[in-house]
Amino acid sequence: MKNFKYPLIMIIALSISVVSCSNDDDYDHNYHLENVNVISADLPDEFKYGSIYEIDITISLPNSCYFYYDQFDYIYDGTTRIIYPIAHVDDGNNCTLNSTETTFSIPVRALQIEPYIFKFYQGKDAEGKETFLTIEVPVNRRNLENGEIVNSKISVIAFQ
Repeated sequence: MKNFKYPLIMIIALSISVVSCSNDDDYDHNYHLENVNVISADLPDEFKYGSIYEIDITISLPNSCYFYYDQFDYIYDGTTRIIYPIAHVDDGNNCTLNSTETTFSIPVRALQIEPYIFKFYQGKDAEGKETFLTIEVPVNRRNLENGEIVNSKISVIAFQ
C-alpha cells in the first residue's frame, strides 16, 4: 500500500499543476516604460554634512494610461545627480486626456563636501535634446556632533 501512495500523490500533484496552468490571454498586460517630466522639486537651501533628507519631486502624468510606481533612475555624475522618473504606460487602452500630477520622495544622504547639483528630467526640446530643471544645494561642512569643520577628502565616483 505504501508503494501505491507515492505514485498516486505524484499523479494528483501533476494533474493539479497542469490544470492550473492556462494560456488565457485575457490577463496579458501590454505596457512600456517611459521617462516623465518633473514639474518641481523641493530641496533645502543647504545640506548638513552627514544628514539624510527627503527630496519631494512632483511629476506630470500626461493621461490616464500613465501610472507611477515609485520608479526612477538616479545617476551619479561627479557631484551631479540626474533623476529620471519612470512611468508605466498601458498600451492599447482608451486613455482620457486628463493629465495628473503626483509627488514622490527620494532619500539623499549628504556625504560629499562639494555642492550637490541636481538635474531633474523635464522632457525633450524641439530638437530632441533632453532638458533639465537644475538646482544646486551647498553642503554645510560643520560636523553635527562637535561643530568641527569636516576637511576630509571624499572621492566621488561617477557612474554612467
